[in-house]
Amino acid sequence: MVDWPTPLVRDIARRRCVIVVGSGVSRHAKGVNGEIPPTWDKFLTECNTELRGGPQNHISDAIAQGDLLHACEWLHRAYDAEWSAKLRAKFSAPKYAISDVHRLICRLDARVIFSLNFDDIIDRAAQEIYSGTSIKKTYQDPDVSEFLRGTERYLVKVHGSLDNPIHMIFTQKQYARARIAASAFYNAFDSALMTHTFLFLGAGYRDPDINLILENQNFTYSESYPHYFLSSAGMHDDLKLSLRSNRNLQVIDYDKIDDDYSGFKLAIENLLGLVEVQRGQIASSQEW
Repeated sequence: MVDWPTPLVRDIARRRCVIVVGSGVSRHAKGVNGEIPPTWDKFLTECNTELRGGPQNHISDAIAQGDLLHACEWLHRAYDAEWSAKLRAKFSAPKYAISDVHRLICRLDARVIFSLNFDDIIDRAAQEIYSGTSIKKTYQDPDVSEFLRGTERYLVKVHGSLDNPIHMIFTQKQYARARIAASAFYNAFDSALMTHTFLFLGAGYRDPDINLILENQNFTYSESYPHYFLSSAGMHDDLKLSLRSNRNLQVIDYDKIDDDYSGFKLAIENLLGLVEVQRGQIASSQEW
């Protein structure tokens, strides 16, 4: 059983929580031939292996050292015009089906979901659960800040999507360029961090996605009220303390149970049950 913090359950129930989904959520989907979407480091490793002339040692070393931004930049340059096709072959062509995990996350009914993923699995789940009423935005949309004050349900693609590969954020250079070109989104992101609780699901603390968002978006605030990061059990207490003190992230443990992380689904089911009870109490008392 996951020890879900009461303030988090309350904020989700009151739709004061932004849910951020990463590649660990996508891994619960299956393609037509049983494929699962690759994690970023696995994708880069496969791209390096499939290079004409064989894998490049400096790229392998960068991946091994966790320097995924440079590895991606070099692979992007090596594949050149073939890069978009490579992305779609890995993240779209397998026709990944919506998983129960994606549906459970959408049933939490957060008003805003941020997706760090390029695939469209959570996008399709949102349209299914919300009967086609979910509004999708990408970071470069001029009206993306609508999610701050709008009353609809929003899915925001933080790093772009396969629909428009040229605007996907995959490297340090692309990120730096986006910070200037899409300043409206990043200003809205900063505002959301101050006014909402964030819950990170399926995101690794070593992933460049998380590092860039937390460090470049000035995630460390002076107030003690934390944001939350769901992680499989086993993280050292020292690391948990560092994430809390440096990034204002409180780690929530769950038992992954097996190599398929089936415990993740159980954890979200448990959270959904708590949120539904809380919403029932709010409706009964009318203490909005």
